[in-house]
Amino acid sequence: MSGDPEQVYFSDGITEDVITELSRFSELTVIARNSSFAFRGQDTDMREIGRKLGAGYVVEGSVRRAGNRVRITAQLVGAESGTHVWAERYDRALEDVFAVQEEISRHIVTAVAQRIRDDSEIAALRRRPEDMRAYDLFLQGNRLSDDFNPGAQERALGLFERAIQIDPTFARAYTGLAYIYLNRVIDSGVGVPREEDTNRVKALRLAEQALALDPNDPRVHCSLGYICWTWRDFDRAERHLDLAKAMNPNDPLILMAWAWLQCALGRPALALPAAEIAFRLNPQHPSWYNYYLSRIMFQLGRYREAAAILEQRTSDNPARHPRDMAWRAACYSHLGRAEEANHCGQIFVQTVRDLWQGAPSAGSREYVDWVVDVAYLRDPQDVERLRFGLRQAGLPA
Repeated sequence: MSGDPEQVYFSDGITEDVITELSRFSELTVIARNSSFAFRGQDTDMREIGRKLGAGYVVEGSVRRAGNRVRITAQLVGAESGTHVWAERYDRALEDVFAVQEEISRHIVTAVAQRIRDDSEIAALRRRPEDMRAYDLFLQGNRLSDDFNPGAQERALGLFERAIQIDPTFARAYTGLAYIYLNRVIDSGVGVPREEDTNRVKALRLAEQALALDPNDPRVHCSLGYICWTWRDFDRAERHLDLAKAMNPNDPLILMAWAWLQCALGRPALALPAAEIAFRLNPQHPSWYNYYLSRIMFQLGRYREAAAILEQRTSDNPARHPRDMAWRAACYSHLGRAEEANHCGQIFVQTVRDLWQGAPSAGSREYVDWVVDVAYLRDPQDVERLRFGLRQAGLPA
């Protein structure tokens, strides 16, 4: 509420960190930030917000930042009655902002759950950056990390690099940078062997650095586990994602990553319940949730539901989603819809040919091998299920 729109990222970051702190307590189920943020700036009754989000309680507040001071107000409202359960105001030096976040979380948990764990039982308290400027830059970069408009990824990369320069011990900045390099793999690494892909190598090294700096942050474990999975290092991926989920069982991002890993390991029956919880915690979820849900449905043999999700994902621009088009072709094959399967398969081949960065002599067979490889499936039966669908769609699988 400083009046400076450029400072919105700061209050967003404070809010996300409070959500993260609350999510560490197994007594609470906490709605994700992008779902709750949908109500920001609206004069909506707390009871209506609670109803739409399926929440028993709503936390609302404000952040005012002026120079080196920050004022945070927070109040807890019972969603059913609309009555205030607890309220507090914090006027502190900026350097104390992490202590304020922890204090708010503790008060809310006390009000809602009637008890709070001892400090020794909170296994995942995130390490605090040594310099607030690094945290400020990280928040700005984090806001851009999912933005794929021209120039956004480059700006995010620069912000994360500056944060690391200021505080080389700030683990979250390394994971932010790791994802920027991994995002580059999606568009510029089609067909490149993973050991030769410098962006993929950098992503892994940065995630490993983050873990060395802060092994108590569940998001750090999640990031490393996810990146290990893209290297097909399944044992290591499972170890770190299991740790992340144990540290923070209510983080929907962690749950969704953990769910797809279970599916990739041949356990789709375990994956679906975790994915459903992630959707419930984050009802206004980003689109990549459906990317993984479609694969889980496919592995469960629920091809009609998988196809419906993929149709929605690719309806606007099929050529933008070559992996989805391959899986959509496989779905249609398993459903006996041969003509549609063949059409999707042709779009997949044409699109990958335009994006291909691998061996110049490659053709349709290599394109299929690539899309099967980046499905990151461990169980040979799961691989064959996908290949069968692609073969039935007329592809050399």
